[in-house]
Amino acid sequence: MVTVPDIIQQSAFQFPDRCAISVGDNELTFSEVDDRASRLAQIILDMGISRGERIALLAMNETEFFEVQVAAIRAGVALVPLNFRLAVPELTYIMENSEPMLLITGPGFHEIGNELGCPNRLALGNDYEQALQSVSPLDRSPIDASQICSVLYTSGTTGRPKGSLISNQALWARIVSFTLEYKPDPSDVFLQGLPLFHIAANVSFTYAYNGATNVVVRDFNPADVIQTLEDKKISDALFVPTMINLLINHPDIESVDLSTLDFVAYGASTIPPSVLTKAIEVFDADFCQLFGMTETSGCTALRPEDHDPENKPHLLASAGVVAHGFEVRVVNDKDVDVSIGEVGEVICRGPALMDGYLGAEEATASALRGGWMHTGDMGKLDEDGYLYITDRKKDMIISGGENIYPREVEDVLFTHNDVHSAAVIGIPNEKWGEQVHAIVVLQPDCSLSEMDLLVYARENLAGYKVPKSVEFVEELPTNATGKVLKKILREPYWEGHQRQVH
Repeated sequence: MVTVPDIIQQSAFQFPDRCAISVGDNELTFSEVDDRASRLAQIILDMGISRGERIALLAMNETEFFEVQVAAIRAGVALVPLNFRLAVPELTYIMENSEPMLLITGPGFHEIGNELGCPNRLALGNDYEQALQSVSPLDRSPIDASQICSVLYTSGTTGRPKGSLISNQALWARIVSFTLEYKPDPSDVFLQGLPLFHIAANVSFTYAYNGATNVVVRDFNPADVIQTLEDKKISDALFVPTMINLLINHPDIESVDLSTLDFVAYGASTIPPSVLTKAIEVFDADFCQLFGMTETSGCTALRPEDHDPENKPHLLASAGVVAHGFEVRVVNDKDVDVSIGEVGEVICRGPALMDGYLGAEEATASALRGGWMHTGDMGKLDEDGYLYITDRKKDMIISGGENIYPREVEDVLFTHNDVHSAAVIGIPNEKWGEQVHAIVVLQPDCSLSEMDLLVYARENLAGYKVPKSVEFVEELPTNATGKVLKKILREPYWEGHQRQVH
């Protein structure tokens, strides 16, 4: 059996009393996380949950996140971290698809947990703490590299969420790659600005493995984050471009002491070069971008030395070069490499890739054909090996760093009795990068208002997926087979933009 190291064990041995994770006023040391994770692992096994089965977590960013993931690994089960922003019907689908044997809920989500239905329940709080103290820590055993340790839900062209199966090997490969790219040090204090149900959790695990403290933002608020940067003497931080834009344009940024901040990582979506230039000036820190997706982790990196507005301004629009641990190609529809400067689909491979999609063999075979992950992103390579993302093969919208899949939104709109047909696209938005825009054809003799349709959508979708604008038209442009031509719908909004993503 091939094994991989434990995420927390070494840091707990070297730095037992150092803060491992801090969320608000709550903190846990490395030794506490280590002990609590082993106790929770024992509870999982005592519930009769077998190796290879799954558990789920529905909570905002909490100090317990580390111990829950580590416990899952030690118990040989996979964690399904649920997006707390989803509506109950969306959560229900993921629960039914992943069939977790245990659901752990955080403050504010206990009642929703009751609606989701699960054989076993734990609620973070007093009962959870008592449960931990009622058992002895699980004895350590080797960690099987091939065992699935997490199921991270994403979506595909069908619009239904798909669970990416991440093995212990893939997680370890991601930690190694992030370590080589970000170069974390035990003395670092890392600010995690993103939700931990997101792939960004892998970055937090990287800093934890390297003995650094994680300061985790529970709910992003620019003023609070700016103050945290100063108060906690943050050295390293991770944000999405929308967050960076909000921070650098907030009035408090001019008076805060950022002298300890020397490294800013970003990803999840592209960033306008003008915003990046200002951010480099405001933060006066090294910047590093990783481009990738849930299924792959960061497969290319735009490293600090390439964030040079004066001498290398053209690179600020780039996604960088191949990251450590990956191979990257740009290919045509036959998976043949295209020429330098020619646009094709970005594909990659390496040990950090997912094993596949849970219960979706056809989608897995399509995405991983030939052993390469087909990202659905269109891009081109220059003569120096730098990748430039130009468009999306898929119609996914990225708004504020969150992935939004048009089909999910369209399916909800179609359920309204007054809607005949609908197409959802992403259009430019200076604040969020893109916003969700719905183009709707009504049933004959119906007079549905934009507000009524938006209220209906909000009842059935997470807030960030609800369209920000609606356009009513007589008909949608389609091809000979009836497929809506979204490129035509997007063109008026993206005219004058160099690329159809922000």
